[in-house]
Amino acid sequence: MKVTIKDKLNKIAHLNDFLDDWNHEMNIGEQLECVALSMEQEFEAMRKKYPLGIGNIVALFTYVWHDMFAKIKFTRKFYFALSGERHRTYSYTEILGRICRAGFRIVKDENSHGLLHILAEKKSEPLERNDSSVSPILRLKRVGKDGKWIDVYKFRTMHSYSQYLQDYVYERNKLNQSGKLVNDFRVNFWGRIMRPIWLDELPMLWNVIRGDMKWVGVRPLSEHFFSLYTPEMQALRTKVRPGMFPPFYYEKETPKGLDEIQASERRYIEAYLEHPFLTDMRYFWGTIYNILIRRKRSK
Repeated sequence: MKVTIKDKLNKIAHLNDFLDDWNHEMNIGEQLECVALSMEQEFEAMRKKYPLGIGNIVALFTYVWHDMFAKIKFTRKFYFALSGERHRTYSYTEILGRICRAGFRIVKDENSHGLLHILAEKKSEPLERNDSSVSPILRLKRVGKDGKWIDVYKFRTMHSYSQYLQDYVYERNKLNQSGKLVNDFRVNFWGRIMRPIWLDELPMLWNVIRGDMKWVGVRPLSEHFFSLYTPEMQALRTKVRPGMFPPFYYEKETPKGLDEIQASERRYIEAYLEHPFLTDMRYFWGTIYNILIRRKRSK
């Protein structure tokens, strides 16, 4: 069975509830076909419609009203009182992310006649909603010491609902030599500024203060990325607390690919288990040297 939604998703009130309801009506493997006007498509149309840069100004006010005001805690009630959620501005990432959160897998998506056409397939029940997906500060589930889940805090540098697209982006784009996703469309414009200089990771200081992370250690991984590691490395990683400064930035030659990253982390963990304090001091100051003198940056 294929369910076709004719109305644009932007026009549907309480979109998450709407998608959840359809999920409950469908069986595993059945498909959902829908259309939406993405923020990127809407802004491009505005730039073409208005002359002399006026389109950019209109697009900015549209974004502030329909996206920011609708999500900021102190303006949300005011926004919905006036708009009734009759029109929302969703980024391409958020549209796909909301569909995936509702328990669907994206089969394909394409731009046609100024609209985003999406075909999705039910793969599970709707996932738990994470309110921080629209907050400036994200609370992310990561694998910690002894395999326990920890909440890791970061500034949001991706579009809303991006965390629900990790599998989709990995299948489509794979990893680069640094072990990160290639051409990750989920990153927003300020994220491309903050990420190379680690500003997005400042909230992790709270994790360090709380004690579930430390200054130096393996990077806290999501369930998906953790599953890409070998069983042996998974077991080794969970013997130590994750850290803000991963071994990746200590190495003189930057590790390339997942195999080299795992080898780098193995060297650190084995050294740390033998001499914890001396190893962390050596890696900390070596990392600081590489950042300040050798100009290493996050990629």
